[in-house]
Amino acid sequence: MRTEYDYVIVGAGTAGCVLAHRLSEDGSFSVLLLEHGGDDRNWIIQMPAGLRSAFKPTSKYNYWFKTTPQKFLNNREIDQPRGKALGGSSSINGMTFLRGNPRDYDDWVEVEGCAGWSFADCLPYFKRFERRDGPRNEYRNTTGMVGVKTQQELSTLNNAFLEAGQQAGHALTEDVNGYSQEGVSRFEMSVEGGIRSTSARAYLHSQPKRRNLEIKTGVKVLRVLVEKGRAVGVEFAKGSNRHHVRASREVILSAGAFGTPQLLMLSGVGPEGHLKAHDVPVVFNAPNVGENLQDHLEAHIQVETVKSVSLNKYLKPHLMVWAGMQWFGWKGGVAAVNQCHVGAFLRSTPETTHPDIQFHFFPILFGPNWIPDPDKNGYRLGAGPMRPESRGTVRLASADPNDAPLIDPNYLATDSDWFVMREGLKLGRELLSQPAFKEFHHREDLPGVHVRTDAEWCDFIREDASSAYHPCGTARMGADGDARAVVDLNLKFRGIDALRIVDASVIPAVPSANINACVFMIAEKAADKILDRAPLPPEVVPYHRAN
Repeated sequence: MRTEYDYVIVGAGTAGCVLAHRLSEDGSFSVLLLEHGGDDRNWIIQMPAGLRSAFKPTSKYNYWFKTTPQKFLNNREIDQPRGKALGGSSSINGMTFLRGNPRDYDDWVEVEGCAGWSFADCLPYFKRFERRDGPRNEYRNTTGMVGVKTQQELSTLNNAFLEAGQQAGHALTEDVNGYSQEGVSRFEMSVEGGIRSTSARAYLHSQPKRRNLEIKTGVKVLRVLVEKGRAVGVEFAKGSNRHHVRASREVILSAGAFGTPQLLMLSGVGPEGHLKAHDVPVVFNAPNVGENLQDHLEAHIQVETVKSVSLNKYLKPHLMVWAGMQWFGWKGGVAAVNQCHVGAFLRSTPETTHPDIQFHFFPILFGPNWIPDPDKNGYRLGAGPMRPESRGTVRLASADPNDAPLIDPNYLATDSDWFVMREGLKLGRELLSQPAFKEFHHREDLPGVHVRTDAEWCDFIREDASSAYHPCGTARMGADGDARAVVDLNLKFRGIDALRIVDASVIPAVPSANINACVFMIAEKAADKILDRAPLPPEVVPYHRAN
């Protein structure tokens, strides 16, 4: 292994893999990509239905963090899983592929002051990485790096959801990632050819091996090395051995919304008082590192049916064997797709500018801890606020890099967030009560018909709500003069030269959807900035505006 590279990238998650490919693409620069986890080329990750095996506390592919006790959720510690493998959380997520609403990105400019990050600026980068299994048009692309598909042959329950949504008065959206997000729609998935489209598969494994790109797995980066106000490299551990490696051009942190602020603070870059409390020598006082944590929260309505129409039946041993044979044989069958094929984006009030509630619909009945019961049937609807006002923090638990960080999303800290959460559940119950679901409705399992008043809804939310796993914002980008910003609009760290952050932590305000596609876009856009290339020309297209 060399002792110096042009670029050292910390974290081979969604963004890190994109950058490793783009920065080494033309052979001009040497790139080192460091990842704590292992390889993602295992059937548990590659098989879309293997999600349950990757997505559990005992999985070697999952950090399975917990939040601090959440005071507005009965002091419960909420699960915060993160990917621990090449591909990062794209290797363990639910594969639901959503960009967010175009208004989100225009608000990054108009509300958050992030010039150059409007939807017109971001659209060409969304299109750059996307290989859609569907028509190409001014909104969508079919020739990018990441395979994306829509499940066209819907199950009985998924069809009932789309019909019920229209019966409830909501529009049927043709392409949720196109002109209009609002309404009920088919959701796309980051799956291609029956295999999960991880960022590692798309940007690393699909490419010939490059002499100028070195990838190291199973390494723990301990700190960024800073000399005279410049990031010059990193220190990392491989087993019991410690190593220093230098970066002649830049150190790039892509360790995610939890890992990036933790690594900065372990390096002495963060809130001065907090660092001193943990006896970490202060290298640079950056009070906003670890601030601005945002996440989507979700609560659930679940209905039991007596009809054998849900995915639960596939959990019977002989059908699981058949599903496995289909997938291993020709990457087909029920194991070759994810489980969320339809959903909705709705507004909590007529005055709301654009959808602030998301529904994920699952044609499966779950027991505790999302474990489905093979002997029952049913369906679940997750509902939650898309643009929460609540803000939390990431802090050090100690100066030991092996200790998980303290994650406090501060869920439901505002009256507005409570209102939108309740409205989402009410709208969800209304949708599931439409005639299209009548023949399938046996009983409401969650929350139960006894929950009617706002107070009862609040009690239920305190017991049921969980993360939708979209943490972001902990190293916020912002314009010059923005006191909240950790990085500038080119994602350069403010106050330390040759240090850049490219991952979900730079997001100023969480998009109104799952965020994996957004992170792909950020990384593609950042690659041009790092290489000092002219940005792709903005693409101004019309999109649906409610208000």
